[in-house]
Amino acid sequence: MRDPTDLLYLLTRAERLLARRLSAILDAEGSSLDAWRVLTLLADSGRFMTELSERAFLPPGSLTRLVDHLVEENLVYRRGDDLDRRRIRVHLTTRGRRFHQRVAEEIQAGLAGVPVDDGDRERLVATLTGLAEALECSPGHILAVRQSG
Repeated sequence: MRDPTDLLYLLTRAERLLARRLSAILDAEGSSLDAWRVLTLLADSGRFMTELSERAFLPPGSLTRLVDHLVEENLVYRRGDDLDRRRIRVHLTTRGRRFHQRVAEEIQAGLAGVPVDDGDRERLVATLTGLAEALECSPGHILAVRQSG
């Protein structure tokens, strides 16, 4: 790597090529990358709409429309939070869980030809997780770094 823009280019290129492969699988299922991100985030447990919006990289209005569609498809359901009724938590339905499992298996099969062994995959996930965590900082921290540098 000569400079950080090389890293940015490589990450963007890999993301777009992977998205292209996933889109082909998801299109055949009548789904989208945004819907897949939401379903994957919900695969472990229910999440609040605000968290989904942040983690799925969707503005709140777009997420609401997408969740409305997923509710209509009986893939997710919404519930008010027990402690704060203004907060909405989204969960996978049984149908949504089966859909996610089936499509995840199709994606794994579709990526089987990608020459990345399990050890490399684990290191890549650990490296990208560390990078994302390092880059997630508050705007105030970024401002302080800019002013001190």
